[in-house]
Amino acid sequence: MSLVKYLAVSPSSYILHSAYIPSSKPETQRAILAASLSDGKSIINNDLRCSETATMKEACRSIGAKIIEEPSRLIIYGTGGKIIPSNNVIDAIGSGLVFRVITALACHSDTPSVISGDATLRARVMKPLLNALADLGGNISSVHMNGKAPFINWGGYIGGECEIEGNISSQFITAILFTAPLAKKSTTIKIKGEILSLSYIQQTLEVLTIAGIKFQHNENFSKITVFPGEYHPNEYTITGDYTSCSYLVAAETLFPCDLKLKNINSKSLQGEQAILTFIEEMGLDVIRNDQENEIRLINRKGSLTGCYEFDVSNCPNIVPTLASIGMYVDGCFRVTGGSITRLHKSPRIKAMVQELQKLGVNIQPLIINGVYDGFEIHGTSSYSGDCRLSSWGDHRIFMSLFVASLRCQQANFIDGYEDVHCSFPSFFKEFEQLGITFKEMIFQSESVY
Repeated sequence: MSLVKYLAVSPSSYILHSAYIPSSKPETQRAILAASLSDGKSIINNDLRCSETATMKEACRSIGAKIIEEPSRLIIYGTGGKIIPSNNVIDAIGSGLVFRVITALACHSDTPSVISGDATLRARVMKPLLNALADLGGNISSVHMNGKAPFINWGGYIGGECEIEGNISSQFITAILFTAPLAKKSTTIKIKGEILSLSYIQQTLEVLTIAGIKFQHNENFSKITVFPGEYHPNEYTITGDYTSCSYLVAAETLFPCDLKLKNINSKSLQGEQAILTFIEEMGLDVIRNDQENEIRLINRKGSLTGCYEFDVSNCPNIVPTLASIGMYVDGCFRVTGGSITRLHKSPRIKAMVQELQKLGVNIQPLIINGVYDGFEIHGTSSYSGDCRLSSWGDHRIFMSLFVASLRCQQANFIDGYEDVHCSFPSFFKEFEQLGITFKEMIFQSESVY
């Protein structure tokens, strides 16, 4: 038994006014990388300040970039493509993207490096990246000889051709894409099978284009060739994060309301923008104003009925959010294409299924070839609540369970609330100003997963 902090999330009946969406985490991280590899001064406006972007900044500093943080912008003096680690151990903490990209970039260092992370990261799949980098000349070993972090990188990337599965993690491909221009030879990545989370690969390619890197790809992105080149300094402006936006969108589906979301633009390549298309299909009004970086959401009924099915293969981060919406839909609500989420910070479909079943939700996993691919929910208008729920150590599970609790009849108690700092530090501020109430409580508890 141990003492565990929970957040007691009380039922709500309405949402008021407007909310500010934090800037995009993946776009901020990619801009930091490109600026850190460029030869000169870059500026990143409206960057996201959270624990995972802080981890990226520290990792880039550790390979030689100078990063100055000012209000609402970063000034970065890049390394010119020279990877010179300031110490022999680089800590990615819990960020999969930081670990994978820095692992690849360290192949261009003249001195060996150790790249490590926390317990959650050390459990994540990494071997496909090891194999791909080995094909490109890299010499990397797993300290525990299990294909997982920590890694020792001895260098050696020269370019050439590699193959990598497209249904494990787009971050493997992003890591190679950022590393490839620094090699003497071009790099060709052949992506095998179904490509999941393609939008993240497209976001990476967009940043490479802005930075002056040349590449070519076939129509379905299964073959990408990156040519040797220099990263050029530039100015980036980041707008809202659609995964963070999804929690406010989900809350808006639960009550009659007229809500304005600020700092969000439809011209983004983020696949999670699909959340707006999905709620439009369910009958809500979405009014986009890209000139003002605003979106207005109108829920005239305050309840959802019907049968819906959504494919999330290009927007996997909103899988937990959709579960928190579907549990209140009077009808059949199916989500498919989410198999890649089993390899995220937690097995997210399994986590949401088990936690929502505690609330009495009629939710069943959809399993394909032994893998959790999605779920089916037959929802209802409310649940009794008064449950202790686990975030499974995953900030996105916590935020989705927070939303799921808003229309329960009694408060729920959810652990892991500190983890919102991974991606959405202002989460509680935004929900509090919308009229949502919550408070910290401490219980004796045993592990629930």
